[in-house]
Amino acid sequence: MKALKAVVFVLTTTLILVGCDKKNEEYFLNNIDAANKKMEQCNKDFKKAFMANDEKGIKKVEEDTECRAAETAIKKDKKLKYELEKKRKEEEKKQAIESEMSTINKQLMGLSWNDSVNEYLKVEECQNRLTFTQRENPKCEAWKTIYNEKVDEGIKELKQLSFDELKLKMQSLCKLDKRTNSNCSIAQKALEEKAADELTNADIQTIEAKKSLYCADDIAQLSVCRSSWEKAWKNESDKFVKLYIENNAEFINTYNSCVNKLQEIKSQELDWQEKNKLELSIKDGYPCSQVKEAYLKRGMGYSRFDKKIEE
Repeated sequence: MKALKAVVFVLTTTLILVGCDKKNEEYFLNNIDAANKKMEQCNKDFKKAFMANDEKGIKKVEEDTECRAAETAIKKDKKLKYELEKKRKEEEKKQAIESEMSTINKQLMGLSWNDSVNEYLKVEECQNRLTFTQRENPKCEAWKTIYNEKVDEGIKELKQLSFDELKLKMQSLCKLDKRTNSNCSIAQKALEEKAADELTNADIQTIEAKKSLYCADDIAQLSVCRSSWEKAWKNESDKFVKLYIENNAEFINTYNSCVNKLQEIKSQELDWQEKNKLELSIKDGYPCSQVKEAYLKRGMGYSRFDKKIEE
């Protein structure tokens, strides 16, 4: 009898312990259906307590460890499923792009970079800006990657030419097609990079002298002038403006030298047009342009170089 009572006691204790075992986040994460059921019950209990204005009941639900564990598990499960689905779609898209690239490369086999670009331009759905629809289109993604490779190839080849040769090549390519992604735009980019490379480490006088080449009337509106030349000139010009702001002696000597140059022109018997042209070349050129800007930045007003600075 004592042995039977002992067995009953052990079984009863075990059942009580199992019944009281709190389910944690790990349990609910592995049993998401149980988590959803628990959360449903927690929401019902909270709503019931809320409708009854039962603050203790509300607090009890809010502090219930199983409710919290179930809620956290559900959120983590959703995030995990989202990441898995995202990864699946990315892999699926990657494979589709690779398949399209294989097809396109076979199509372009044996074609030059510029002929390949012309083939790309025929794919109307992939032109202009890469819209959301195009980004979701494996064919457009594949074409864009291949197109960029052809652009790099074309620029590298074109930059082997001299600047004048490249300019003529660009003008030829731009005669019939000036679209954004055309061979014309690639040649213009090559011309811009060619000029930038040639102007690297050049002093301001060399850069200024090259303006007639890189900003000639027929290419003055292109990036070769607006970007390459102007950027190189401004970088060097800013160095001298800084020098004239920080160094009084350099500032005064250079400023007074510019005044002398302009007075000398005024003293000559020249017609108005020629005199004006010479004056502008001095005022807008190095070093008078830079010392004039320094004059303004020193808070001395707008300079007309009408009188010297007294030391």
